[in-house]
Amino acid sequence: MPEKSTKPVIAVSGGGQGIGRGILLYFAERGYDVAIVDVDQDQMAVTAADCEALGAEVLALVCDVTQSNQVDAAYAQLAEHYGRLDVQVNNAGILRRQRIMDSTDEVTQAVIGVNVFGVIHTSRAAMRIMVPQGSGNIITAHSLLGDRMPDAGLGVYSATKAFVASLTRVMAAECAPYGIRVNGYAPSVTDSAMVHHIIEERPVAKLDQISMREFGRPEQVGKICWFLCSDLAEYTTGASIPTDGGSWLVQRPFLPWEAAGKIEPRQR
Repeated sequence: MPEKSTKPVIAVSGGGQGIGRGILLYFAERGYDVAIVDVDQDQMAVTAADCEALGAEVLALVCDVTQSNQVDAAYAQLAEHYGRLDVQVNNAGILRRQRIMDSTDEVTQAVIGVNVFGVIHTSRAAMRIMVPQGSGNIITAHSLLGDRMPDAGLGVYSATKAFVASLTRVMAAECAPYGIRVNGYAPSVTDSAMVHHIIEERPVAKLDQISMREFGRPEQVGKICWFLCSDLAEYTTGASIPTDGGSWLVQRPFLPWEAAGKIEPRQR
C-alpha cells in the first residue's frame, strides 16, 4: 500500500446527492479528504466541487455498487490514491413501492442489488483496506421501515433494510479483532430525492408521525456518522442509531403537540 495521506479519508456510496452528500460535506468541513462512490457523474461533480471548496481533496469514483468488479476496481484506486480509508459509509440505496403479489423480477432484483449486494460489496472492499491498517469504521444505512416498522407495499425494501441491520451486527463481530467498528444509522423522512415527493405532497400527514415534528436534514445524519466514528463511540459497535426525530414512538405522536397547544386538535 502506498504512503498514507496525512488527513483521514471517508468514502460514501451514493455520495453524489441527498444524505450521502450531506455526510461528505459534514466530514469535508471537519478536515477529511473524501471519496465519492456513485453512478451519477453530474451529481458527483457538484458534490466534489463543494467538498473541495471546504478544503477537502476529492476522489470521484464512478461505480455501480451492484457490480463487485466495479467496486473492487474503485476501491483499489482509492487505496492507491490515498493509502488509507478511515470511514466507509454504505449509504447507497433505492426504494420502490410494489406489493409482493404484484412484484416483478426487475424491481425486486434492483432493490436487492443495491440495498443488499451493494452493501456487501462496498463493505468487503473497505475491509480489504482497513484490516491491514488495523483500524477503521464502517457505517451502514438502516431504516425505520426495516428496523422497527415494515410497511405494506414496501416488503422487499423493508426486508433489505432488516438484512442490513443483521449484517451490521455480524460484520461488527467479525471486524472487532482488527480494530474496525461497524455501526448503522436508521433515518425516517430525511430530505432527499428518494422521499422529497412525500414532503411536498403530504407534509402534515408525515409530520403527524414524527415526535419532533420536523423532517430530517442530510447534515443531521452526518453528525450521527461523525459521532459513530469518533472516540466518543469507541466502545460502540454493532449498533443502529435512530435518526428519525422520534418517528412512531407512540401510535399518535401528534397528541402531545395538541396537548401543548402547539397545533390544532385533529378531528377523531
